[in-house]
Amino acid sequence: MGQASEPLESLRACTDWVVSGCKPRKAFRIGTEYERFAVDVAGNMLPYDGAISIHTLFERLQARGWQPYLEGGRPIALFRDGASISLEPAGQFELSGAPQPSITAMRQELVDHLAEMKAVAHDLRVSLIHVGLNPRDTVDAVPNMPKGRYGVMRAWMPTVGSLGLDMMHLTCTVQANLDFETPEEAIELVRLGFLLGPVLIALFANSPRRHGFDSGYATFRAHIWTDVDRARCDASRFAYDPAATIQDYVDWALDVPVYFLDVLNPDGSHGYRGMDGKTTFRDFFERGIDGRRPTLADWELHASTLFPDVRLKRYVEVRQADCVPPEALPALPALCKGLFYDVTARRDTLALLRDGDRGLDRAALRELACRSALDGRMGDVDLRQWARGVLALARQGLARLEAEMGPDPAAAPALDVLDAIVAKQRLPFWQETSLVLGERLSLASLPGGW
Repeated sequence: MGQASEPLESLRACTDWVVSGCKPRKAFRIGTEYERFAVDVAGNMLPYDGAISIHTLFERLQARGWQPYLEGGRPIALFRDGASISLEPAGQFELSGAPQPSITAMRQELVDHLAEMKAVAHDLRVSLIHVGLNPRDTVDAVPNMPKGRYGVMRAWMPTVGSLGLDMMHLTCTVQANLDFETPEEAIELVRLGFLLGPVLIALFANSPRRHGFDSGYATFRAHIWTDVDRARCDASRFAYDPAATIQDYVDWALDVPVYFLDVLNPDGSHGYRGMDGKTTFRDFFERGIDGRRPTLADWELHASTLFPDVRLKRYVEVRQADCVPPEALPALPALCKGLFYDVTARRDTLALLRDGDRGLDRAALRELACRSALDGRMGDVDLRQWARGVLALARQGLARLEAEMGPDPAAAPALDVLDAIVAKQRLPFWQETSLVLGERLSLASLPGGW
């Protein structure tokens, strides 16, 4: 048997799995993931099957060299050259880009991807829409994708929160994935990501409408996470502690209930067995489940079902941002590169965001960002001022990284759109979305990806 399928001898293996992601700085890369709504000319989300459908797009992409991953004999994801295209529960179309050495390379990957999607979708009059939340539809009005894990999640979500099904079916995000050199650096990146949360939420807010009405939030998508599943979303017990270690993250993860176990379908593809909602991964290790002992593969699957704002695997995922228009998608990885990879910028940002200040209500500040975006103020905290300082530190970090990591001509310009929003020289994304929607409320009225 391979190492991933052998029973764990101790829970230390779970921590070791995270530590195995450490790599030398010269090997650092940045990954970017972004979800979009694939819609027809009427603004309806595409079904999985049919003449104009997700399946049709997948077939056309396979003809261009993408390799399918099958579940139950049906393609649910595609892979090519280190990148993947996968489906969220209602058919949101996600590109997980290959890890890139620069923002310039990431931007080129984005340009190539949009051109390829236009080539396979244009005659179908299908568009990819870049917004954080479906502004019109309810959960019952959108299609479901044939992925076994989503069936388990649909049954689970209403038992642990009121907005989990909305999260699954109605939201789109952009995410940056970051490397680390040491365990100590890993947890520092995680904590910085949590501290940055209100600023990132405010900068990238792009989901003001819900179920056809003004939600009262600049980003209802970011608010949704407060009532999805507290056990797997709320990492506050260590997130703001300057003394935290990666073991604190692992211990938190071990005490989260297991969603499902990976099992084989009759055709040999992978399927999912739902669990009882109470058995944590630590319980799984200590007692087993029906005679089954956990493996490293089980732990890796469990780690992927945790939903904090910043997720630690063998790399760090920064997850707070709404999806934004294509020209602004490089802004998040560029911001993260400057702040997270340059040590001076990282430490200065921690200081700016008052690391260790136990008197600051971080949950309330996050919710303020969801409602008011950059206009949010709480006590002596002004989110627009914080954002202005964060952007300045990111530019300084990017300038220093040029000498260490090489030229990256697209990096600093990627921040221009955020600077313009902070300076009120451009409308924030969420206000642009509100203006475009007007009374039409159709996804088709929003700008597409080409």
